[in-house]
Amino acid sequence: MSAYLAKFDEPNPSDAYQIVGYQEYANALNHLVPLVKQADEEALAAYDKIIETMPELAIYTNLSRRFNFALAQSSSLTPLLRRTLSLYNASSLKDKEDLAGAEYRHTGIGWLIALARLEHGSIELGYQKDVNPFNLTHLTTVETPAFLELLLDGARSHYWAMNMDPVTHYLLDGNVPKVSDRTALAYGRRAVLVQKMLETLNRVAGAQFTPVQKQELQSWYDNLSEVREGVSYNVYETYKAAISQQGIQSIDLKGCPPLVSGIRKDISLGRGRISLAE
Repeated sequence: MSAYLAKFDEPNPSDAYQIVGYQEYANALNHLVPLVKQADEEALAAYDKIIETMPELAIYTNLSRRFNFALAQSSSLTPLLRRTLSLYNASSLKDKEDLAGAEYRHTGIGWLIALARLEHGSIELGYQKDVNPFNLTHLTTVETPAFLELLLDGARSHYWAMNMDPVTHYLLDGNVPKVSDRTALAYGRRAVLVQKMLETLNRVAGAQFTPVQKQELQSWYDNLSEVREGVSYNVYETYKAAISQQGIQSIDLKGCPPLVSGIRKDISLGRGRISLAE
């Protein structure tokens, strides 16, 4: 089995927390995946029983319920939030309604591995080049149901949170003064992550969704592509101004590899350009 290594292309002090978390998730995968592959049903049941006694290892899903969509009063919302509420309520993929919270809490070794795989892959996507998102070649049967639920839950939570965020709409509207290039790249990284989660979900479990749900997932993906286009526009305009005002001769983009690669490709194909102001 291949090992999971904590290696970053461009180390940066601000990445310290990501590096620590990345190594912790890598350690979990390196130790727990071989363990469950060698375990029989009796051993797996014993692992689950041990984990059930450790509340700190409980994992919670249906995270977008924290937005309290079902309890919100439309009259008290801004137009943006009111529109988001309307879209969410019409969603074929919205969170399960269980006010008691019984279905939100999960325990077991499969859930631990699934969460580690999701978090490990998410950090890789944001900071490394040429990655195999979530390393699906080593996906185990023990973790697969939990992994798919976490994928959908993560994509759904990120998607609706971005819809509620004014910064997302500044990017979509091309409102450059409202968003710094650093913030734009962070939002672009988030859009890349959610798109990769949706791609993985479709690859592993696409047949489990209804035609209506598939159409909605595709609309999420397309909307996130528009966010990425907004990020590219923001970067073009910001750096064009920097070149003009500060006499900068060249710019080397650093950030989420898929996002930076897309921006560079757009420039090379003439879909966007950075030039000196006359």
